[in-house]
Amino acid sequence: MPLNIREHRLPNADALAQSLAADIAQRLLLVLRRQTTATLFVSGGKSPIALFKALSARALPWHAITVSLADERCAHNTDEASNALLVRTHLLQDYASSATFVPVVDIGPHTPMPSPLTLADTASQQLANMAGIDVLVLGMGADGHTASLFPQAPQLRVGLDLQQSARYIATSPQTAAFERVSLNVTAILSARHIAVAIGGGADKHAVFEQVKSAKTDALPLSHVLHNHAGTSSIDIWLND
Repeated sequence: MPLNIREHRLPNADALAQSLAADIAQRLLLVLRRQTTATLFVSGGKSPIALFKALSARALPWHAITVSLADERCAHNTDEASNALLVRTHLLQDYASSATFVPVVDIGPHTPMPSPLTLADTASQQLANMAGIDVLVLGMGADGHTASLFPQAPQLRVGLDLQQSARYIATSPQTAAFERVSLNVTAILSARHIAVAIGGGADKHAVFEQVKSAKTDALPLSHVLHNHAGTSSIDIWLND
């Protein structure tokens, strides 16, 4: 595995959330010492809720921080599957309520859902208008997926192609609900710092050992670690 990738092992999920929140907060403050704004991209699902709550309790200059998402389901913004709803409910609270939020999909319940390609194009333009990704938080599924880059998805090769410009792609997971919009690997690797949070359990830890050992399309996260050229830093956060 390339250099400049560190592993942190915590005793439980709460310790991971608190330690990772502290690390993210410190990194955002360092960015804001160099420039007037900072960007934080997060992932959805249920696992990040504890992290979101820990971050929202930190007295950062959130008014100078823009929050966005690594991926999103093609779901209305009131649907419990919406990552935007998750962020609004659990992260953009308390101190973090003053952050600027740039959702990837933000379609109301009474509006027809645009095509995934249209949503991906809109999200890509939003990304192009930002000054890069300062901190990106990813997860890893039991199948080795990260963001919404799923094994066996028809669009996976496009998402993993380093010749593609940094952008969002539309993707149709074969093993998960909803069509999705996801950062491609080029966009992921453009982040100045990447934190990969992996929950406990022997099964996930075994998958991560495979991810570390070799790059394979069967484990999309491996493309992030093994294509990493050291221009940014990557920290892996695991709990027992």
